[in-house]
Amino acid sequence: MNKITAWLSENRLAASLGAAFLLCAGIGGWLTIGAWDDYATASQTHADAVAKLANLTRQNPFPSEANKAKLQSNIDQEQADLDALTKALQGFRVTPFGNLEKAKPQDRPQLFQDSLRAAVTAVRDTAASKGVTLPPGFYLGMEEYENRLPSPEEVMPLASQVTVLDWIAAQLASQGGLILSEFARVQPSTAPKSASASKKTLPSAEPETKGAQTSIGCLRTAFRCDQASLREFLNAISSGPYFLLIESFQLQNTVTEPPRRDSAPQSSQQAPPPDPSQQGQSPVQRLPIIVGREQINVSMKLRFLEFNGSQQLQGTNGKAK
Repeated sequence: MNKITAWLSENRLAASLGAAFLLCAGIGGWLTIGAWDDYATASQTHADAVAKLANLTRQNPFPSEANKAKLQSNIDQEQADLDALTKALQGFRVTPFGNLEKAKPQDRPQLFQDSLRAAVTAVRDTAASKGVTLPPGFYLGMEEYENRLPSPEEVMPLASQVTVLDWIAAQLASQGGLILSEFARVQPSTAPKSASASKKTLPSAEPETKGAQTSIGCLRTAFRCDQASLREFLNAISSGPYFLLIESFQLQNTVTEPPRRDSAPQSSQQAPPPDPSQQGQSPVQRLPIIVGREQINVSMKLRFLEFNGSQQLQGTNGKAK
């Protein structure tokens, strides 16, 4: 140890150079090992990429003929379903009441009023034969045209509304014992006109168009009936010739409280004669069956829709049919 220390003290320059060499050799070795690892990783990545590229070059690029055929088959099926839906929706077309579309424009207002009066009379006759009570002044929601002719521009939209209103009124009038308390045509809301507006709008006759469908009109009705009549009326709406949308529906029983357990039996339900074998026992009281048989108050708002045809659906397939 003394010899090494003495040598280092005598040869300080050589010792310093040797230490620097060892340090540089260590750093160089560490860098070499790190670079070799990076090279091995890059070589493996390159080999994997070359193998993947070689695998892709041996395959058929997409889209293949089978995929194109399957895509075309799906497009054809979607188009067939769209055509069927469009045809079904066009079946809900509302024809103007009284065949007014075939009449001369100058004759339409008077023909409209005559047809409306005849329709109201027919509904009143049906209601009288079925025991249906109509509201005072019932006129299919067209009370304003009972004594006034519509303008020629109003006739055709109003005639389409009367077609649906007459059908709904006929369905209600055919339910025996029904009490109709409201049958009002809802006027569409319109924005306030500016002072510079020069043309008069007709909010009661103009249909409201949104997308592929047109809102022909709207009805607010209220009536009292039994459960069977309500079921038949709703079934008629769902399977009827016109597309009716129920926007609001309220239902309330006329009897708001359940029957009391200690209530006396009705006069029509007499107690049976006492059984001699049960002398001394209190007879069992028979309760009148009223749950589920009471009348129902119904209030609903119906909107009449008509579909404009395939030209409104061309955005789905990019072309009109």
